[in-house]
Amino acid sequence: MSYPPADDRLRHLLAQEINTRVDSWKIAFLIADDIVKSPQIRREVARIVSAHTTGRPCGDRNCAHCFAAQYANPSQESPA
Repeated sequence: MSYPPADDRLRHLLAQEINTRVDSWKIAFLIADDIVKSPQIRREVARIVSAHTTGRPCGDRNCAHCFAAQYANPSQESPA
């Protein structure tokens, strides 16, 4: 079994990023836990995954995947 387990990787990855900005790993882990459990965030992640799975741009201006695809295929219109 690799650490962190597959069902907890998102929380651990978020906590690692948060921990660069806060003084305590415990605080970072608690914040990450709240983020992962948020219904709004879970819906948004599902929406983005669905768009990418079907080959559509997700419309998120911070999405590196869609940003790179825009320059790889400039004729493709991005959503407004």
